[in-house]
Amino acid sequence: MERWRRWGRRAFERRGHERETAVLILKCAVAATLALGVGTLLMDTQQIGFAPFSALLVVRPSVYGSVLQSGRYVAAVVTGALIAGLGGLTVGPELWIFALLVLFALVLGQAAVFGSQGSQIPVVAAFALAGGTAASPGDLGSLLAMVMVGAGAAVVTNTVLAPAIRFRDAENAVLDFADGLRHLSHEMAEGLGRGNDGLADLDHWARVAEGFDDTERNARAAVAKQEERVRLNPRRALGGRGPQGDPDAYRAWISALGRASRHLRSVVRTLRYSTDSGGRFPAPDDAFLSGFAQLLNGAADAFRAVCDAEEPERSSASADLRACLDAGERGVERARQELGEDRDRDRWPVYSALLTDVDRLFEELREGHENSTRDRG
Repeated sequence: MERWRRWGRRAFERRGHERETAVLILKCAVAATLALGVGTLLMDTQQIGFAPFSALLVVRPSVYGSVLQSGRYVAAVVTGALIAGLGGLTVGPELWIFALLVLFALVLGQAAVFGSQGSQIPVVAAFALAGGTAASPGDLGSLLAMVMVGAGAAVVTNTVLAPAIRFRDAENAVLDFADGLRHLSHEMAEGLGRGNDGLADLDHWARVAEGFDDTERNARAAVAKQEERVRLNPRRALGGRGPQGDPDAYRAWISALGRASRHLRSVVRTLRYSTDSGGRFPAPDDAFLSGFAQLLNGAADAFRAVCDAEEPERSSASADLRACLDAGERGVERARQELGEDRDRDRWPVYSALLTDVDRLFEELREGHENSTRDRG
């Protein structure tokens, strides 16, 4: 009970998964009740159960999702009913025709056009054939009518209880991505600042860097989810303050951060390769690692600036981010000049690869802003 009380308190006090779940439960209850009430008023039929059943199946968090699933569900049910009627009105309730038509419905349900609702085709076909509904045109018509009532009730409920239009969750997903990269860059800089002794954390850095693939996918999913909330949302037509945020700008930043994460991963991979006992090149010396740590600190500062200035929401790059990128690129150029003056031929390929990766990381962040601004235009 205590766990349920905490869940209810979180749903009441703040936005999040708990509140969205509570709202979805409320929508389902309202839609099912509305479908049953309207279906009862329209006709007296044994198929009345299909009205609330259908409503429960197609209620979604967004209006667009409900409309999409309603269309697919109705199409699937009509297809299943037609398949059942094909056998029930011609051959009758024979076992072999049941097996043949259900098999056909199962295959047809795999069509991409029906999406997740494709499974309803064999369900409806089997139900109508086994229950005798398929042998009566009137019963089939009643079934389809109740399905339409249920789908309509779900769409109406979703439209009346349409979600707020906002992109804050999408923005937070982008900023969390940048903050994760900031944390890893700073951690690597602290380790490399100790020279070769800090390379003991390479395996940990590699695991963290690989995890950013999931972070990128989750961020894209968050943007897509918030973008879906806007489609067909009646709140757009009610005037007032529009949605804050641009999904294309968020996606541009996610792409830039994703590429930056892969450059960090490349840095870790190069360091691991150079410290491998069977590698072709010797490990970087402490002096280089100490200087390279300063470049990674610069990268961490740039990621921090993305978070602090909420760059995905800005129409122009913040002065802090521009300063971090300029300083970082100058640091890379200075490091290259110093290596050119005192070149260690054995270690040069490793040094060059590391500097190239961190230089491209700064470029990705600069392009992230430029691409997001272009998308807004």
